[in-house]
Amino acid sequence: MLLSNVNSMKNIAIKTSRFLLMGLLTYGTLSCEDFLDKEPLADLTENNFFKTQAQATEALIGTYDVLQWNTVSGYHTTPLVLDILSDDSYSGGQPSSEPSLLEMDRHRVLTTNGEVWGLYKKHYVGISRANALLSNIDAIEAPEDFKKRTKAEAKFLRAHFYLDLVRFYENVPLILEPLAPSEYNQPAATPKEVYNQIAKDLVEAMADLPSSNLRASGGRATRWAAKALLARAYLFYKGVYNQEMQAGDVTVDAQYARQQLEEVITQSGHALLDNYADNFTRANEFSIESVWEISYSDENPWWDWGYIHGGEGNMQPQQQGPRIREATGLNYVAGWSTATPTQELYNAFSNDDPRREATILTEEEVGGRSNLNLGYQHTGYFSKKYTTSVEYLREDGQLELNWGNNYRSIRFSDVLLMAAELSVLTGTDGQDYLDRVRRRVDLDPVLATLENIRQERRLELALEGIRYWDLLRYGLNDANAAITVNRSSLPANYVGSLSDFNIQFNTARKGFLPIPQSEIDLSAGTLTQNSGY
Repeated sequence: MLLSNVNSMKNIAIKTSRFLLMGLLTYGTLSCEDFLDKEPLADLTENNFFKTQAQATEALIGTYDVLQWNTVSGYHTTPLVLDILSDDSYSGGQPSSEPSLLEMDRHRVLTTNGEVWGLYKKHYVGISRANALLSNIDAIEAPEDFKKRTKAEAKFLRAHFYLDLVRFYENVPLILEPLAPSEYNQPAATPKEVYNQIAKDLVEAMADLPSSNLRASGGRATRWAAKALLARAYLFYKGVYNQEMQAGDVTVDAQYARQQLEEVITQSGHALLDNYADNFTRANEFSIESVWEISYSDENPWWDWGYIHGGEGNMQPQQQGPRIREATGLNYVAGWSTATPTQELYNAFSNDDPRREATILTEEEVGGRSNLNLGYQHTGYFSKKYTTSVEYLREDGQLELNWGNNYRSIRFSDVLLMAAELSVLTGTDGQDYLDRVRRRVDLDPVLATLENIRQERRLELALEGIRYWDLLRYGLNDANAAITVNRSSLPANYVGSLSDFNIQFNTARKGFLPIPQSEIDLSAGTLTQNSGY
């Protein structure tokens, strides 16, 4: 199903009522009662659904759909949660309405945390949909080239879900096919087993994914997205566990990962946009710089607060927008001031770096402090990349539920910086890759050392949900040094008490979230809790 234009591309993840039932087949001990509250429109089961090419396409769209979900039990997207866990953002907002985020911000996460459970469940729903499709695709009536591409996309998506899942929780069940109810209680696999499966899925997917950009692919996974995601997985696994990945007969080491990125750089046609800030405008969704992007849409107005996933909107802009009193004449409307950027992030940019202005929205840009209702952990800063910009404003539907801002999951600049890092690790020259990123924003070259590349990643990719994973793979000492904050006084633009802004990273937990206590309870001892909890 190729989609012909940007508007239709944004609807790639539109849910289909008929496939809803298939998505309820979650694994392990996962509960699905709230999803079952939605009555299916047809009496379909896995046994009688997968018959035609149209049904397989429905199933594939239903698998893509989970990418755009929030944390199932809350309003929070994965990138927003990651920024709060990092040193780039506080939880902000209102602690009374978002206590789960505050726990994450302070790294005092309880095993009963609602966001933790929601993220866990979300990713297994996506995995279950991918597995159901992969288990049935060979039997449907369809051309072989359709089957090959559909399987490749499903493997890409399964790898995508598992990569986030294992980076969040470390010890998770590895499920690769639909299970009977008697098999739901599955033990955790080793991280090595999960990462090797991620690598295997991505290496196999590469061969049959299209070698096109996102506009040409209709917003669906491409060969270049799979190569870039494999390199991202490798860098995290190597950094945390100091091991190589094994994709079946293929060893994924630094040299192999670098080769995949070099193919993206030299063969894909992807490139940097001339203006850094243009990456986050509506006109530049699926741009030449976007290697992988998660689609959201405002074209199907949604009203139901009780079932947010029924719509296609992105909750992150609403969460991160400033609490504006009067929006007339401004480029932004009122949001909830969640994930307020830190002074440390602001200071990390040099004064001549235009990425700071493109990344951080200041009080002055929204009418000054007098035009704001100040939220908790007010720093004077808000995210500008994913916020309540008037260019995304629409009149139909519930305003908060219909933000159409796509999430740029992997940009070409990230590919260049990963390639520069892997070049250093393999003893080759990555200077040009780093220079290209800095040259785009008119900054002088710096030597391509690991330290400089890591600093460049923070500035280039700030507030894009990447920093926390980077800190963990750099090592627990680096993560602790960056995230732990012990202030004796507050910056002038902060509002609150010292205790609101002091953070202590918990090295005993290694940066991982707990396995939800409800899942451990349901498993009757099959699942065990992560260390430090």
